[in-house]
Amino acid sequence: MKKRILFTTIFSSNTIKATINKLSNIDEVIYLVEEGLEKEKSEDAKIKLKAIEDLKSSFKDVIKITGLRTSLYDIPKIMADVAKKIDQFSKDETEIFIHISEGRKPLALGLLFASYLRNERISGAFYLIKEKNELMTLPLLDFSINKRKRAILNKINQGIEDKDKIQKELKLSRSAVYQYIDELKKEGFITNETGLKITELGRVMIL
Repeated sequence: MKKRILFTTIFSSNTIKATINKLSNIDEVIYLVEEGLEKEKSEDAKIKLKAIEDLKSSFKDVIKITGLRTSLYDIPKIMADVAKKIDQFSKDETEIFIHISEGRKPLALGLLFASYLRNERISGAFYLIKEKNELMTLPLLDFSINKRKRAILNKINQGIEDKDKIQKELKLSRSAVYQYIDELKKEGFITNETGLKITELGRVMIL
C-alpha cells in the first residue's frame, strides 16, 4: 500500500483535521509555514503555532506531522519549495494530496500552482467548504511547457541573451525562436528590459 501524504496550508487546523478524517488513511501531513514564524509576535503567528501543536497532539503516534518552511508571499519560491519536496518522494511508493482551505492566499496559490507543476504526482487537490463540511475537489491543471520553450528558457538561464545565438545553438528557425520568446514574455517567464532575462517564475518552470 502506498504512503498517503497531505500537503496543506495552515492557520487554525480545524479544516485540516476535517480533511484528514474525510480522506482517511493519511500517513503524513506536511504543513506550509513562513520562515521565522517562531520569532513573530503577531496574533496570526500565535494561532498558527497553536494549530501546529494541536495537530501534533491530535494525531500523535498515528500521523507524522512535519513543516515545510517557505515564503509567505513569494509565489514562485513557494512553488519551487513544494515541487522540490514532492520530488523527494517516490512516485511508486506515495500518493500525494493537496489541501488549501487555511492560511494566506499567496501561500495557498503557491501550493496549488506547485501541484500544477507536478500534476502527474498529485492524486487530488481539495478545499473544505465549512458551511457544508464537504470537500470540494479542485481541478489539477497542467503547467508544463513544450520542449522547445523549456530549451529556450534553459539557454536564457545560462546567460545567453542573444536571440540569434539561441537560434543557432538550438537549431531552430528564426521565426520559431522569436515566436516562442514572445510567448514566454507574455506568460511571464522572461523579460527583455535589459536583454533577455529569466524571471523567478521562469526558473520554477524549468525545475
